[in-house]
Amino acid sequence: MRKLTKALFASVALALISSPAWTVLSQSTQSGSMRDPFVLELPDIGNVSITAPEAVIPTPEIHTIRLLVRRPFSDSINYGKIHTFINGESAGTIQNTRAGRDGYIVTCDIDSKPHLFRFRPGKNVVEISATDRNNRSYYASYVLLAGGKGAGDASSQGAMIENIALSQGSDRQPPTVYLIEPKTAVQMTGATATARVRGVVSDDSGSVASITINGQPAPLSLATGTRGLVVRPAASTVSGEMAFDRTMTISGDSSSVVVEAKDQAGNVTRVLIPVRRREAAVSSRFSGRKFALVIGVSRYNYHEGGLNNLVYADADARSMRDFLQRREGGGFSPSDILYLENEQATIEGVRAALKSFLPKAGPNDLIFIFIAGHGAPDPYAPQNLYFLMHDTKVANMPGTALPMDELKETLEHGVRAERVLVFVDTCHSAGLSGEKLVQTRGLENNLTNLYAQKLYKEAGRAILTSSDVSEVSQESDQWGGGHGIFTLALLDGFRGGADANGDRLITAGELFNYVRDRVRVETAFRQNPRALPGLSADLTLAVVPAK
Repeated sequence: MRKLTKALFASVALALISSPAWTVLSQSTQSGSMRDPFVLELPDIGNVSITAPEAVIPTPEIHTIRLLVRRPFSDSINYGKIHTFINGESAGTIQNTRAGRDGYIVTCDIDSKPHLFRFRPGKNVVEISATDRNNRSYYASYVLLAGGKGAGDASSQGAMIENIALSQGSDRQPPTVYLIEPKTAVQMTGATATARVRGVVSDDSGSVASITINGQPAPLSLATGTRGLVVRPAASTVSGEMAFDRTMTISGDSSSVVVEAKDQAGNVTRVLIPVRRREAAVSSRFSGRKFALVIGVSRYNYHEGGLNNLVYADADARSMRDFLQRREGGGFSPSDILYLENEQATIEGVRAALKSFLPKAGPNDLIFIFIAGHGAPDPYAPQNLYFLMHDTKVANMPGTALPMDELKETLEHGVRAERVLVFVDTCHSAGLSGEKLVQTRGLENNLTNLYAQKLYKEAGRAILTSSDVSEVSQESDQWGGGHGIFTLALLDGFRGGADANGDRLITAGELFNYVRDRVRVETAFRQNPRALPGLSADLTLAVVPAK
């Protein structure tokens, strides 16, 4: 397994070096004809046709996406049966379909709604599905690795971005703002707070006019070759980069810090950085009732279709359950923890928990969910994602596995608790590939984490997933004597490893930073945990006991 992974890593590195414009990273792993009707084209970067699941593109400045539905497939597909998604958001409102010489041409105009669909540096996902008149389904997903990957992108730090473009003129592209500080929401501990706001603003026309912070002008200076943690790519098409840096006093009644960038044409980008006050959650100081649903599945009853057992998912779940009952884990009452392991974690048992256990929590209570095991797409409809339970049958996932949409629906409409924390150590099942890869919990084009991170958008809720799109989640006896590395990092972070500022309180932001960095290092950057954009970073999750 390790030799195979190293060979794959080397081949990817070689591919990146060999092509200056764009590079296919992997060939199709979705067998049969499911991907066959589709071709992805990106007119902004030339005459590029993409059919593989992954490709490197030189820039995130993509304004138009074109998807071809080729003949003869298009002859039996109606316009209304074609659906597109960009980074998990339905793109139907920006989609236009027309007949072409070789089939249908589906065009998505990203500039018509850039606040929803604009590409970001790093990973972006485009999906298309179609159903023909014989009710046969087709589906393809494309992971596009955009040059200029930036950890400082404002949206990655929980800030809200608003783009206001001119309605006419040759320049209708608002500036791009990268935040270096603050890395999370501004935290209020008294009547006022001091916050340093710095970053880089760029514009494709090379003409950044001004930037203000809470209405006060911020001086602009020529940016250097880096953006804090963000390294400018050698072949970047972004020009006109300017740095800004200003320290502000924030009053207690402020709800956000507003950064506004304007270019010479008058296009505006507005970034709202949340201002929050510390509140307790998973700690002994939390006054509400605390409910936990903990699920761990290592043993699977049915192995048809290549579904293999895991080794440490159940051990991960037991360790999390035991931690929650200790004082440093919040002192959860055993009667308020529903623990489902292996044979207990059936689809019927989990559904009963969602319908009867979680709704017990009131508005001022807390819900904590931990899931460890396999996750996978339906092999017959890969756009549908599932958590696999002990009695799941690969041939009948809709009837025997838990759809991610069902968990989302429960948490959005079936619970009253304002504080919901979810930790997911699962992704696409490596076992479904037909290979016995015991040390992984994933397969390429892993969109589970893309949609898992979209489960919640309300304040006071947070989700961490164990890996990024197209990555596997690893487990081994080298980690804590037998754990998934994500769960081990979570537990060590809760126990004090994540206390970055030494105040003996572990916040969601501190925990994510610790877990992300620990997992990346332990896996040589092959596994990169994800957090929901807008993570309630200042929620206190645990109290570190005094030594």
